[in-house]
Parts: sequence; C-alpha cells; structure tokens
Amino acid sequence: MSQEKQYFHFTLGPVQGFVAQARRTRDFWAGSFLLSWLSAVAIKAVQAQGGNIIFPIPDKSFLAAVSGDAVETLPEQGGIPNRFMADVSDCNGFDAQVITDAVQQAWQAVCHQVWEHDRAALTQPHKQVVDQAEITRHIWDRQISHFWDMNWVITEGKDPSALDKRKNLRTHIPSVEDGYKCMVMEGYQELSGASGKRSGSKRREFWLNISSYERMGLDLKEDEQLSAIAYVKRRFVHSFHKVKLKIDSVGNSFTIQGWKLSKNVPSVGYMASVPWLKRVLQAQENIHEQLIDFNGHIGSVHDHNPSIGITSERRNHVDGIKKALNCNPSLSLEDISIDGQLYFKSFWENLNNLYPDKRHKYSKIEEAAGNAKRSLLKLYDLMDQRPSPYYAILLMDGDSLGKQMSHEERQPIISHALNKFTKKVSSIVKAHDGFLVYAGGDDVLAILSLDDALPAAVALQQSYKDCFEQASLENGTGVQVHSSLSGAINYCHIGTPLTQVLSDSHDLLDNVAKEGTGRNALAVRIWKPSGLATQWSLPWSKVLDKDAIAKLNQCFQVNIEENTPVISALAEVMAYQKTTDSNISVFSSGFFYKTRELMKRVSSMQQSGMINTEQVVGLLLAEYYQSGQFGKMSHAQREQLTEVFKILIEQSKDFRSEIVDGQAFIDKTSGKNLSGEAGIFLRLLGQKGLGKGDLD
Repeated sequence: MSQEKQYFHFTLGPVQGFVAQARRTRDFWAGSFLLSWLSAVAIKAVQAQGGNIIFPIPDKSFLAAVSGDAVETLPEQGGIPNRFMADVSDCNGFDAQVITDAVQQAWQAVCHQVWEHDRAALTQPHKQVVDQAEITRHIWDRQISHFWDMNWVITEGKDPSALDKRKNLRTHIPSVEDGYKCMVMEGYQELSGASGKRSGSKRREFWLNISSYERMGLDLKEDEQLSAIAYVKRRFVHSFHKVKLKIDSVGNSFTIQGWKLSKNVPSVGYMASVPWLKRVLQAQENIHEQLIDFNGHIGSVHDHNPSIGITSERRNHVDGIKKALNCNPSLSLEDISIDGQLYFKSFWENLNNLYPDKRHKYSKIEEAAGNAKRSLLKLYDLMDQRPSPYYAILLMDGDSLGKQMSHEERQPIISHALNKFTKKVSSIVKAHDGFLVYAGGDDVLAILSLDDALPAAVALQQSYKDCFEQASLENGTGVQVHSSLSGAINYCHIGTPLTQVLSDSHDLLDNVAKEGTGRNALAVRIWKPSGLATQWSLPWSKVLDKDAIAKLNQCFQVNIEENTPVISALAEVMAYQKTTDSNISVFSSGFFYKTRELMKRVSSMQQSGMINTEQVVGLLLAEYYQSGQFGKMSHAQREQLTEVFKILIEQSKDFRSEIVDGQAFIDKTSGKNLSGEAGIFLRLLGQKGLGKGDLD
C-alpha cells in the first residue's frame, strides 16, 4: 500500500450493549462517559504516533483531561464519539494494534481500580461457598477481558464506507456465559456464579453481603445482581480519579488518567418532578411550610431505614430549581434534595420500597411512611396539582452526513460545524433544565421533564442548522454544506424500565424519524404503564409551522412565540380556553381517542376525494358536540375550536421530508393520510400526564 494519503478509521463498541442497558440513570450516564473516555484514549494513541484526527474534531478539553493537562472544568459528560477518522500519512510505521492495545489497557486500569476499591466486599467469605472469591474473580476476568469490539481499517483516500464494510465481517466473539444472568447486561452472568443446590440462597447471600458493604452507600440494592461490566459502570466513579497509566506507542509513550467525578446523577423521578418542584418553590409560604412538614416525616422514615435518600439529589439540581431556590430565603437546599421518587404517591403505597431488609417488616416504618404520604397528599391539595409521572429521553442525530462526507471539499466544513454544535449542546440542555448524558459530533442524548423536552429539541435542531451555516461562511471557499438534525422523544412513565426505553429510543429515531418520515423530523412515543400509548412524527417544518402559530395568536388573542411547536401551542390555547370557562373539559380523554378512530375511518375517504378538510372538521365538531361540551360554548369559543381542529388535522397528516443535497423539503406526495395520533400527544401535553390512567 502506498504511504501517500493513508487514513485510519476506527470504531469502538458495542455502543448499545454498553450504554443502553441500564437500570438507573447513573448506569446510563456511566456507559456513555466510559465509552467516550476509552475513545479518547484511542485518539491519544493515534496522536502519539503522529496521526491527525480529521473527523470529527475531538473535544480538546476532554482530551486534555485524559492526558492530565490543566483544564478550566473537568468534563462530566461524554463528548468523544466512538468512531473517528485520522490522517496517518506522515506516521513513521503506524501500528493500528497499538490503538486497540491502548484501549484494552485503559479499560483494565479502570476495572482494576474498581476491584481494588471494593475488594473487601467482592472477596468476603461466603458461608455456603468455600471458594467464592476465586469464582467471582474468574467471572470478573473473563467478562472484563472479552467485552470490547474494536474495528479498524486503513485506506488510501477518505472512504467513509470502508469501516462499515470491515464491521460486517463480525470477528468479535463475546465470552460464553453460564449460570444466573445479570439484571442489567443481558446475557452476562452475575458475579456470584451460584450453582447447584441452594443456588438461590447462595446468590442472595452474596449480594446481600455486597449491598451491606460500608462503602456501598445507595449504589446497590440487595436484589440487584450484576455482571462485572455492570458493576464497573455502577461503581467506577468512586475510583476513577486513581486511574493513571503510561502507555507505550511505537517508541513513544503517553500517559492517560482519570479524574474526580460527581457520584450522583439525577433520577428519572427527579427529572419528572422538576416543573412541579419549581412551582412549589415559587408558591406561597403555607406551601413551603407543608413541604418542610413532608420532609420531617421523610426524616422519620430515614431514621429507621438509612437507604431512603434524604440528600441524594443535592448535587443534581437543574438551573431552574437553583434559581427558584435562590429567590426563596425560607427554604434551604436540604428541603428539596430528597430522592425524586419520594415526591410520588405510588412510592409510599409500595411498602417494599421502605424495608431495609425485605425479610423483616417494621411497624414503625409503616407508621412513618403513612404520615409522609398524608403530608404529601396535603401538599398536592395546596398546590392543586401533583408532579407529572412522566419524564422524557431525547435522542438526536444528524441526517445524511455519510453522503456529504463523500465530497472531500465538504469534510472540513462538516468537522468544524459539528465541533461548534457539540460545544453549544451542554448550555442548551442546561437552559432547558435537562441532564445531558452525551454530546459528541452530531449525537445528543439527554433526559428532561415532560415540559422541557420539546422546547429543548427545537433549540438543538436550530443550533445545529446555524452551526452548519456559520461553518460554511467561515470556510471562505464558497462551498456550502446543509444538514438537518432528526430527533426522537420518548415520554416515559417513571415506572417504565429504563433499558426498554433506551433501546426503543434508537428504534424511534432510526426507523420512524429518519426512515419513516424521511429525516429532518421529530418522532415521539408515549409509554404508559400499560404500554405504548401513541406514536407521532412530522418533519420539522410542520412541527414548527409559523403560519399555524399566527392563526392561533389571531384567533385566541394570545402572543405565542413563532418558533413554538404547533402541538405545544395547541395545548396552550386549549388550556387557555379551559381557564376562561372551567365548565369546559377540552382535554377529555374519551374525545381524543374517539378522534383518533374517526380520523382513521375518514382518511381513505379524504384520499379518494369523497370528503375535504372542512368536512372532517365538521365531523370532529359533531363528535365534540356528542360529548356534551360543545353546547356550553359561546359562538366565539366554537370558532376558536374550529380553528384548533383545522390545525390539529394538519398535525395529524403523514407528511414526509425529501432531502436534496442536505437540504430538506416537504415531499409533495405525502400528507394524504390521517392518523389521529397528534390528538393523543396533545392530550398528554395539555394534562401533563395527569389524566385518568396516567397517574402514578
């Protein structure tokens, strides 16, 4: 192979297997962070050999932290993509094996520190198993040594597809796992390795001993049984700062290290409760007194069960909470730092949540829990609202960048645009009171409240477009690169298993927003405890329809910002209509479900020209009249509702995008079918997940 124009392409995985398999938000974040850190190690190994990373441009502060160089702020979130391309043309004897060896050594160093930190717990004597420590260590070494799947290829010329072809060879062979399986990482054996007679009791004793370890804190419950991989994800934050390793690289060497990380990330219960908690902090003094009373009862429960997290969210508060607290001298940080799930009635109704040892019940805990629940319900009454039991996972990804990268003159623009965008993501998510899990290249992963997810997605996609426009102008060559950002929002009940939702988010983004809606789109799913409630997707130009916003402003005499999502604006004006007449129940669940069925029935009629939009509006009005609400309205209110239905029908059509050289347009052949799913989404936003069947 010629030594001219040689490019090294690298990818580290499994991404889904490592990141998306999570039982807590802490697992979710940890997988993403560790994947970024190991990818940064791979980049450092390339640079140590004289290679130059050309796509994407890596986060300099993250790389500096990995090297132990001084940085203004040590990274808390992953920011290095697991895939990159480097120019290695000027390297003297570039060795790709050094890269994979460096990643393995770094991973082993992290795992070693976790083992040493928890050695006393992992190797403690077992009453029923003589060689327990040896069994656990054998499982640990097997899983740690055979987890990562690294693929690389060296090409002459920039061929972005070469790495995908290499990955299709599937040479990675995962370890063979027997016995009882991990509760987080599918297919991996849990660390006790219990087998034979009384294997269940052996396993329970092993994990009860570990969960009771004095250093464990709230990291592990007695019924959580983990593999080595999942255990490292759960515990690495306690020892990551001790990681320091010198790696040889073809005559050169470089040092990598970890740093101190926060031991807390916000729970899904906390993220769901953020809008309600802000309103509590902004409320009157009597509500603050009731909040303090509630906290006092939680303290009583904590006295009997220290695992109840009375300060567990102390380091997790979002900006909106901090600002509300700063304006409220009657409350302190301690008043709102409790575990987010404690704000929900359902937690107090399941007494199994409260017993430190489920084999022994305590009447004093039950009494204290009953008092806490009654105090919480009184707080609900004073607020005239309870926290929404829904939170949101936001996943976003750039569209068709592979095709754009095939044009070599566009590659510098794309790299700089993505670098600009990555630097802005954290502040955008933070401004919307979200928790950023990962931002690297064109990928974003964040957790937000029901109220904040859609506005955050809007802001991110606008920033993404702006960054490409700016990078094109700054390039100075006259070359313009256009790109769009598709998004997926999964609105999830706090009782929905996190692993299920994370896996589903990628399906929603890839198969609905991108493939189904043609890219430059937003796709939404709502998961209730009973399962999937609805799925809705539209191109961004329909999600953000300025003409529809102008009509609503004129019709309702309101002042909704023009970049507000239409579905959010509809929820706002319908809520406004209800406040003008409390006897009108515009968010009747039965009506919206009937509307969905009606739209399905008339869709084929509309396609064939048998019925037009005005007639569909008439049918919806007739359906609403049957609900008994229409007769209560004035003539002006009926006209307003007619306009709402017209816009809702437009939001219910199956529009698709058409991408031409990175620019997105509405496919003129789309928008012929009606689904009615927009109404179900509208209802959730309007009622904030507090309708019948939605409550915790």
